[in-house]
Amino acid sequence: MKSQPPRGERGFTLVEVLVAALVLVTGMLGVLTLTIEAQSATFSNQARTGGTALVREVTEGVRAVPYDQLVTGPLAARLQAQTNLGDDSPTVPGWQIHRGALDYTVSVGVCATDDPRDGYGNHPAGQFCASGTTGTTSAQCAQLLQLGVGAGLPGAGVTAAAAVGLGDCGLDVDLDGAVDGLVDLAGTLCVGTCALGGVDTSPADAKRVVVLVRWDRGKGSRYVLQAATIANPGLAGAPAITALTATPSGAVTSAATTSVVLSAATSNPAATVAAYLDGTQVGAATGTGSAWSFTWPLGTVSSGSTPGANEVVDGSYLVGLKAYDDNGQFGQSRALTVLVNRRAPYAPRALRTGRNGMGVELEWQPGTERDIVTYRGYRSTGSGWVLVCETVATTCRDENAPGGMPSYTVLAVDRDAAGDLREGAMATTSTVPLLNTPPVAPTNLVATSASGTTVLTWSAASPGDHDLGDSVDHYTIYRDGQAYQNRYE
Repeated sequence: MKSQPPRGERGFTLVEVLVAALVLVTGMLGVLTLTIEAQSATFSNQARTGGTALVREVTEGVRAVPYDQLVTGPLAARLQAQTNLGDDSPTVPGWQIHRGALDYTVSVGVCATDDPRDGYGNHPAGQFCASGTTGTTSAQCAQLLQLGVGAGLPGAGVTAAAAVGLGDCGLDVDLDGAVDGLVDLAGTLCVGTCALGGVDTSPADAKRVVVLVRWDRGKGSRYVLQAATIANPGLAGAPAITALTATPSGAVTSAATTSVVLSAATSNPAATVAAYLDGTQVGAATGTGSAWSFTWPLGTVSSGSTPGANEVVDGSYLVGLKAYDDNGQFGQSRALTVLVNRRAPYAPRALRTGRNGMGVELEWQPGTERDIVTYRGYRSTGSGWVLVCETVATTCRDENAPGGMPSYTVLAVDRDAAGDLREGAMATTSTVPLLNTPPVAPTNLVATSASGTTVLTWSAASPGDHDLGDSVDHYTIYRDGQAYQNRYE
């Protein structure tokens, strides 16, 4: 009789093993999916927390700007000049602020509102909210902002026509950091039914500030929109500037123009009217009663290589008037943006050149003009000049520098009255010395990180520079590479 093997020594069949493996893999995939979803949710929450904090920071920055300077056009530039609100990517369209692992895109705008409780008054063009006192609903904004989710930019996929009247949603169609479509560009006179017993002489009772912050990663809507109201600090009974014009109107483009005259009307007879330039008082207007004027001297355009002592160089300026009564109380002020563009930029000053291990470095002092678009560095070829670098900073590099003693110059570029790029005067030529060899590389570079701060230490080579009578001038730090765009400091 043939014996049978014990049943306990029989193994699992191949099918049973495969089924067990499938169950195990399915379970692991489920755990992995949950982990990924949890990480994605955490990242999205962190992104929204950062966006919310940034919106509040920008809004508080707006409150730090004087009330009479709250104008949509120059507001973004004023905020970018504040600490931690600068544009971290000036070459990228829009206003970018880097926080953590994200680049947030910011847009900000402001417009005046007229409280109907004290009647209605004149609404000059370009100052009052296009949507009136009620604003745009959150549902309208949510629908409109979804058009730009893919690009992560305010207003992406939205035409300018669609944005008109919906500036309350924070749309920045042209990506300049300023909200578009927020103000009524046409202006109206005595909106609706005027107050019984007379027209409101100070209609700008408050200003509505709109701040939008967008980001392009994470779940959900990926934007934070906030509106705030800032009350007019002036007194209703004090004289207010009701009309303000400039002569000449528009941009000042003629070198023969040496002054701009501001003419103003006040709601009530004023005792004095002060003139302000970029928020700083610069003088007093002349006049009596409700008619006043102020002459802003621009000085004479210099024919030399530097601006004259009293010359107002090209750029955008905010010039305004504020009226006071006998008790020193003031009402609503008015300001105009005046663009001065009387000549091409002056030559940059103090150009220096020197070799490092990657080419010839050019450094210079920034121009005083406010309308400089870019700087261009040129190298002499003996018979002309060849462009070697272009930058918005005040330093650049010729990465293909020849040997010998090459000569360099740099110039600033602005835009002429037609909007075309225009090169200014060339800086005094700087020649690299014949024996100017690159310094010896430092050694023992060590990076340590603590509390979010990275500290670099290194040992200077001895000698640092082999050239007779020469020495190391300074060190340049690069991050994540050695190309010019990796230059950190």
